[in-house]
Amino acid sequence: MEKIIGMGAEAILIHKDGKLIKRRTKKGYRLDILDEKLRKQRTKKESKLLEKASKLIPVPKILKTDEKGREIDMEFIEGKKLSEHLDNLKNAEEVCKQIGQNIAKLHDADIIHGDLTTSNMIYAQEKTKNPNKKFISQLAELKKLNLPTDKYAIFGSGPLAIRGIRDSKDLDIIVKASLWNELTKKYPEENERLIKINSTEVYKDWSPWFSNTNELIDNADIFDGIRFVKLRYLIAWKKAYNREKDKRDIQLIEKHLETGKVFFIDFGLGFESKKIEDKAVDLHLIKQALEAKHFNNYERFFKAVLEGYKISKRYETTISRLKAVEKRGRYKQAY
Repeated sequence: MEKIIGMGAEAILIHKDGKLIKRRTKKGYRLDILDEKLRKQRTKKESKLLEKASKLIPVPKILKTDEKGREIDMEFIEGKKLSEHLDNLKNAEEVCKQIGQNIAKLHDADIIHGDLTTSNMIYAQEKTKNPNKKFISQLAELKKLNLPTDKYAIFGSGPLAIRGIRDSKDLDIIVKASLWNELTKKYPEENERLIKINSTEVYKDWSPWFSNTNELIDNADIFDGIRFVKLRYLIAWKKAYNREKDKRDIQLIEKHLETGKVFFIDFGLGFESKKIEDKAVDLHLIKQALEAKHFNNYERFFKAVLEGYKISKRYETTISRLKAVEKRGRYKQAY
């Protein structure tokens, strides 16, 4: 399933099969030969920057670069876009410190992001631990069934196990109506909503809590080619069920959601430079972005960013230049 999730000045972003495709589109106002050259160069440059940055900080992993098609296929990062969530995070200042550390690591490697805004940062959760061997073998068994991957999703404790939140003893999946009808022809029904296939329990729906099974499956997170119901749906289900084990799971999920790392995305305006001026301007950009989008908190947020940036080898020099950049900006505004 292909879904356009963003449209920028020079590219469209497509979410497909658990990956993100950045496709640079043709511009009618440019000469064809120039347009082809620019799109090819920018695709190549961004891919190169992402590869270099990936050795330093969390960024989407590149899966494929198609210079001819002007596309970059990369890992889709499922998380919270900081432009929308930073103000509400309990650990917002710690997250801002991570932002500063990320910027410092890029700058020490002479990488300038060029578009440092919280819209280009995603706060994503880390795995607490790897899934246990039993769960991995259950997934392998599920894959052998060769079910169409866009017509089912794992729910129950599976979404917790794949993220390393806690172990899972069983494997439950929900399926779309068309797949359910196919499976009932091959396997006996335990009841009107359940089919058992070896160690996998197949459910027709997730009622009465969720009536739209297709939505749960289409919007699921994808790990290793398999769909897992999003945690927000799992929380809603467990709150409705409200057993003691559900309450414990909710606490584990909420703790997990508060622990993560900051991914930088969209290096389309990025470049390589040793100039302190370019690094200072990069910092000035994030300060302006915080002031514009997070006005009520921007002073303490930017203070935390600078605290994280202190790991830079050129911290003092860059901060000194930042003050000069800001002074120039104030002068221009005055006149």
